[in-house]
Amino acid sequence: MQAMGHATQLGLGPQHATSLATRQFEFQSCTLNRQQNLIHSGGIRGQRAPLGDFTQPGTSSVGGNLVLLPRPDDLDFLLPYLLGGAEVSDVFDLAETLPELVATVDKDLLVETYRGLKVAQAIFRSKQGQPLSLELQLEGKTKDASTAAGTFPSISSTLSEKLPYVHHHASWTFDDTAIAINDLVLTIDNGLELDHFNNSQTRTSLPAGEQTITLAFTTPHNADFADHLHEIAASGVSAAQLAFDNGSDSLTIDFGLLQKPETPINIRGKQSIRPQVTLQAYQDKANARPMIRFTNTNET
Repeated sequence: MQAMGHATQLGLGPQHATSLATRQFEFQSCTLNRQQNLIHSGGIRGQRAPLGDFTQPGTSSVGGNLVLLPRPDDLDFLLPYLLGGAEVSDVFDLAETLPELVATVDKDLLVETYRGLKVAQAIFRSKQGQPLSLELQLEGKTKDASTAAGTFPSISSTLSEKLPYVHHHASWTFDDTAIAINDLVLTIDNGLELDHFNNSQTRTSLPAGEQTITLAFTTPHNADFADHLHEIAASGVSAAQLAFDNGSDSLTIDFGLLQKPETPINIRGKQSIRPQVTLQAYQDKANARPMIRFTNTNET
């Protein structure tokens, strides 16, 4: 029987040594797999042909990407794993450590479970006429043996019944000015170190390094761009905000200091000029503002 993508399922849950996922997600794609290495002796034996008789398993790691169209209730579950901080009255902050996940994936003909996962990178994307998507790059430690994979847990009742945000729900305020944006890419890179195997066949840890957070977008070349975005002070701009509001739920993303060099203005023919702006976020120590803070209002 040919396995089909439409028959697959995805679930995530808090890290556990034996339990499976606890929440199911509608998803666009999933490349979670185990990557194995083989160790060949490769010595000289007086012949051209390489021998395969002395091959043994090397290290293995698990990881891959998930692409979702996150609903407001999905984000309540996901944001602590992106940022580290637990929810406090709808607010999600950065934290020094990242919690681990377990993922259970029904691949139609078999079910695989991956453990010790952390979010290496999270990328929010939207553009005019399209929904807000979230790509998660997950890196982890182990995969359960296929013979022990079992069946996908009965968690279909946890699937969201809400609508995802779309680009026209978004507003962007920078330097106390509402700026039009044609598209956006918000990237949160947790700087995971992926080479901690030590004397183990699988990863023993996934330490989180320095965070890198960027926001990139295109915008019309108009007075707002010329006055507020083309050139800014090296010290940056504080208190910028990206928000999505669909009339019942809202997602607000507040930034600390945003900095960038001068943005080039490129002319590519007779059409509208739309500069590409890329801002990097930093903690604003003077005003006690974190690099980034999410407020997710999920009305039940």
